[in-house]
Amino acid sequence: MENWLKMPKCQHITGTKCEFSLRAADIFTYTKFRVRAEKGKRTSSWNEVERFIPFQRAHIGPPGVRLEAEDKAIVVHISQPGEGGKMWAAETYNFKYQIVFWQKSSGVTQNVTTKYCIEKILKLSPETTYCLKVEAIHLSLGKQSNFSEVQCINTTKTNRLPVPENLEVDAQGESYVLSWDYASRNVSFRAEWLPRYLKSVPEGCSGPWRPVPACANVQTPRCVFPQNTTHTNTFFLRVQASCGNNTSFWSEEKLIDSQEYTVIRPPTVVITFTGESLLVNVSCQDSSSKCQGLTYEINFWEISSNTKRKVMQSSPEFTIMNLPPLTVYCVEARVYPFASQHRSSNFSNRVCEKTRAGNSPVIWAVTGLGILFFCALVFYAGKSILKDLSHVFSSPKPPPSIHELFSEPPSKNLLLLTPEEHTERCFIIESANLVTVAEENHAPEEDHRKYSFQTSQDSGNYSNEEEGTGSESSQGLRP
Repeated sequence: MENWLKMPKCQHITGTKCEFSLRAADIFTYTKFRVRAEKGKRTSSWNEVERFIPFQRAHIGPPGVRLEAEDKAIVVHISQPGEGGKMWAAETYNFKYQIVFWQKSSGVTQNVTTKYCIEKILKLSPETTYCLKVEAIHLSLGKQSNFSEVQCINTTKTNRLPVPENLEVDAQGESYVLSWDYASRNVSFRAEWLPRYLKSVPEGCSGPWRPVPACANVQTPRCVFPQNTTHTNTFFLRVQASCGNNTSFWSEEKLIDSQEYTVIRPPTVVITFTGESLLVNVSCQDSSSKCQGLTYEINFWEISSNTKRKVMQSSPEFTIMNLPPLTVYCVEARVYPFASQHRSSNFSNRVCEKTRAGNSPVIWAVTGLGILFFCALVFYAGKSILKDLSHVFSSPKPPPSIHELFSEPPSKNLLLLTPEEHTERCFIIESANLVTVAEENHAPEEDHRKYSFQTSQDSGNYSNEEEGTGSESSQGLRP
């Protein structure tokens, strides 16, 4: 069940509009509202509004404005929209302000944009009426407020001393040099500084400026003070002239970014070669605070040509590729402080080194082909060795003649021996017409056929006897 809360400033009102404030915790959470009409004891049904986040729907009210006149300037004090409320209390740094001013007699407007709660409009005419209005712009939401009410004020004409003009700041070693323009003589000057962040918050707008001890009661339009006087990176400076009890208004407020004016020592350079690339490492040699947010620049060239090539980047490591082998290159470097491309350190000492040999594409190609040839040679040699090893360790294959012998039928190649004697009949051919027969006894049970071949060197004839039970005379001789 929803827990509806009554809004104290929006009860029993006769109009169709009411203003109210929310708790800080409710500003950034989804919220629903409902309204109904009442007349006596009769009421209408509730009309609910689709839920929304109040911070995103809130209208920005006009900023508060207070003016202060000088002889040739107007000081505009600006207070944040909804000052004292909760809606914009944490949005101080998200607002900027547009000041529209004009000379009342002419109506020609001019604009000044600022993020600070105090802004001085300079170079106005004395004893002249000027009018202005201010609007607030929320940077994150992209919303604008209504303009503040138009206010007019007259610049003054007094007998005060002229204001110091055209403040300039330079660096000299570890010190700042502050100078300004001033025509009168026999006057003394003093300078003050204020941290930048204090000009953005309401509490700091009226905060005290701090004196610069080295620039107190100086007799010339110039003073030198140590950089560590301010203890901050960004700050404002202003100068006032005085002569006895007579003083001038304060000068314009000069914004100083210390890194823009900081002098940095030359860096060191280390170079190495990897393949066809030149690797350059630049190292800042100052304190860690001065070495933050630097821009690095290197110049490199062939020692034989002196034609320098420049490279700038935010990283201290450089890589220069595709350099020819066996060539001497030199490198020098310098650094730029953050937010300044016009001030830099001096160049480092130059460092020279020769690129390595064997980095050209031709050499790489030849090397690659050599590796491929070597791999192919190893492959074929290994293949041959494995083939020979397979013959050694595998079963030997008999010669072709032995293979034929074993492949013939058993009846032709088996010589069967029996343990008993048997009759063997031989024919000896001594001449063409004489045959001698010799017999040997064999076991009567042998029933095998045996072949005996004998070649005669004289006749070239041979005998073939088939043993059996038949008559010898019936067998005869066959040449």
